[in-house]
Amino acid sequence: MRKLIWLSVVSVLVVAVMAPAAADKPGMKEVPFKATFSGYLTGFGEVPDGRCDNPPEGKVAYALASFEGWGNATHAGYSFVSANHCSYWDLDAGMADGTYGQGQFTLVAANGDELRISYEDGVSLSGPPVVGFMDYFTFEDGGTGRFTFASGGGVEIGSVDFSTFMFELQMEGVIAYKRR
Repeated sequence: MRKLIWLSVVSVLVVAVMAPAAADKPGMKEVPFKATFSGYLTGFGEVPDGRCDNPPEGKVAYALASFEGWGNATHAGYSFVSANHCSYWDLDAGMADGTYGQGQFTLVAANGDELRISYEDGVSLSGPPVVGFMDYFTFEDGGTGRFTFASGGGVEIGSVDFSTFMFELQMEGVIAYKRR
């Protein structure tokens, strides 16, 4: 219960901080963004050269975790999502510590427009077999269609069930984008 209250407070603070940054481009207005996705952890793979070159101090990336799923997002409708991130190894502890970052997330909207998202500062909140997680995301320039110049961000929370490799994810924040 304490974790849910803490996550709610953090979510509100992130939305408040991100709101001014979301509307800094002419002709763009910030609006709330919410999404719910489910799907599968598709694997932990080798880290390609150059992909995870900026780990936090005292850590090294040991694997690239990949996900695919589907769900609904405001301003996008029923969408397909794919993501991957660098899973970190704590050098002092000599073990994986449940942190991750340098995440790349692509949302393909119902009409085919793509929204690019990065995510950082990921932490695991519970232990196996069901692992809860939380991180901060940012909408990136470089999408397609109405999301070409997207900005804003927020917080995402979810869980991965390592007995089935299924994940659930909820995102909440603000987005600014140019409508067609």
